[in-house]
Amino acid sequence: MQEDPRGDRDWEHWPGRKVGDDGIRHRLRALFAATDDPELEARIEEKGREIEEHTDQLQATISDLERREARTGQLRTAVEEMLRQGSAELDERHAALTQLSLDLAAREEKIRADERDIAVRKQELGAVELRCAAVERREAGASERESELDRIAADLEGRERDVAEEQAGAQTTVVALSRGPSNPFSFDGSVLLLGGLAGYRMIERPGVVIPVGTIIEIEGTAYVVARLGRSPLVGDHRCWTYVELAGAQSEN
Repeated sequence: MQEDPRGDRDWEHWPGRKVGDDGIRHRLRALFAATDDPELEARIEEKGREIEEHTDQLQATISDLERREARTGQLRTAVEEMLRQGSAELDERHAALTQLSLDLAAREEKIRADERDIAVRKQELGAVELRCAAVERREAGASERESELDRIAADLEGRERDVAEEQAGAQTTVVALSRGPSNPFSFDGSVLLLGGLAGYRMIERPGVVIPVGTIIEIEGTAYVVARLGRSPLVGDHRCWTYVELAGAQSEN
């Protein structure tokens, strides 16, 4: 006969309840009435053992699952920690990259400003170099002009000295001749300068110098000696005798 199972489940926690292998059999026995059939009893025992084996397997599986769940929790916690750390590191790196990008942009802007400044300075330097070259050319031209002016001035000074010396010599000669030559035979010959309408004509005459006022005839024309002078030529020791037409002097 089958007996009604107990409606109160607190009996499972009763202190006298068997634990372990007897638990399943006890429950099965509580569900069925006692019987004297050995075959049924054997089947109950076999089913109880099978249930206990399945229960042990389930408990082992549950324990394994619990261990795996604990391990999974630990791994999840470690992964979450790694993700938090990685996220924080990524945030730091992103902030560093942003700062580096800003610094790079600022440096590029500074480089562009420096390049513009360098271009302006190159233009200014080119203008300055052109000005310096122009100034140097002007200075070179001025130096050449100064050298040419110095040369011309030196040449003029030399000519002025020569003219002054010639004028001094001519004045001395005129003064000496105006007084009368003390030695009319001191010249090595003379050069007659015949004055006329067309100018002076030179005639070389060796011998004694003709005194001033002497009337001479040359080529059928009467001339008078107007004055005597030294030769303006260097190394020429002849006397220059200036003669004029006799009629022109009488008119004067």
